[in-house]
Amino acid sequence: MIEPQKKGALAMNMADRIQYLRKVKGISQEELADQIGVSRQAVSKWESEQSVPDIDKIISMSEYFEVATDYILKGEHPALAANRKPAYALCFGLAIIFALLAAIVVVCTAMFTAFGCFFIILLAGVIGLCIGLVFQAIVSLLRK
Repeated sequence: MIEPQKKGALAMNMADRIQYLRKVKGISQEELADQIGVSRQAVSKWESEQSVPDIDKIISMSEYFEVATDYILKGEHPALAANRKPAYALCFGLAIIFALLAAIVVVCTAMFTAFGCFFIILLAGVIGLCIGLVFQAIVSLLRK
């Protein structure tokens, strides 16, 4: 995935952003044209502000460069940290839920020593955390 340029991205126009993404990827105008199904001259015109790409070509470029269409169109890119917070909160939330369920089971059964109860609660928390991490990995794979 190409990291969108952060400094000055809003000062750049769409032509500059297309050229920036292409150069970061290390491809020629012809290679980009082949990837999205246009002529090299079309890419050249986009980069020299003589024309603008159709929306379907913008979508194709966003998929090829792995950036949001908003970045190509407006220079805006999503805050990556903001997207990660809910997933981490979910992981830790699941860990806490599993630990609380284990605590309830242990208290209700009253069959274990204090060390056994602590071990079961800890184990349940780790299991919940692992389930949350697996869920997070699946969600991130589906987003790609």
